[in-house]
Amino acid sequence: MTTAFKAWAPLIMTRWRQARRKFDARLPNERRLLICAAVAFLAFVMDATVLTPSLKQFSAANSRNKTALHARDALQSALQQRQQDMALKEIEAAREIQRIQENIERSKKALAEHQSMLAPAREMRTLMEGLLAQNGKLKLRSMRTMLPEEVKFKAVSGVALSQALLYRQSMEVTVEGSFIEALTWLRSVEAMPRKLLWDSLSMRAKDGSVILSLKVHTFSPDREALEIVP
Repeated sequence: MTTAFKAWAPLIMTRWRQARRKFDARLPNERRLLICAAVAFLAFVMDATVLTPSLKQFSAANSRNKTALHARDALQSALQQRQQDMALKEIEAAREIQRIQENIERSKKALAEHQSMLAPAREMRTLMEGLLAQNGKLKLRSMRTMLPEEVKFKAVSGVALSQALLYRQSMEVTVEGSFIEALTWLRSVEAMPRKLLWDSLSMRAKDGSVILSLKVHTFSPDREALEIVP
């Protein structure tokens, strides 16, 4: 390439000198016009090859930057709104939990008060036998206990019970004696300081006496069945 340039160099210099002489031979106005035309041509070339592409690239980059900023602002706004919504939900959940806990505590208190008025399940047999002993003329025919039954409570939203809170413990007692003795015994059962709830009562006559069957129950948190007595 250096050898070719050396070969062409004299011809190029000759052409340059010829062009220079022709330019110098022109009138000043013509020279100024040619210079302006050359400058305009160079400006056009620079604009077409450098300035315009650069401006287009800058405009595209600026547009992408604005789009990214808008997306970032929208994302931050959505995140802040979501955080506010979550905070409100947490507050509502905490209030709901507090209300549920207060309802549970009230229910427990009411249940405890109700249970304090009832005879304990484990004492049902002893109490009934004691009342029979007070009415010595009555004959005990049978005393049997039933399997405990789980008490179903109304479901509370947001609370899942892992186990039953209360069980119904029932007992059926059958006695035989005179009508007055049976009535007196029933009154003594009803007059107990700690009550037994009545489920059913039946009475039939036999050989001048009556056979009375009374089914009662109480409530207990104890799931174990009471002793079965035939």
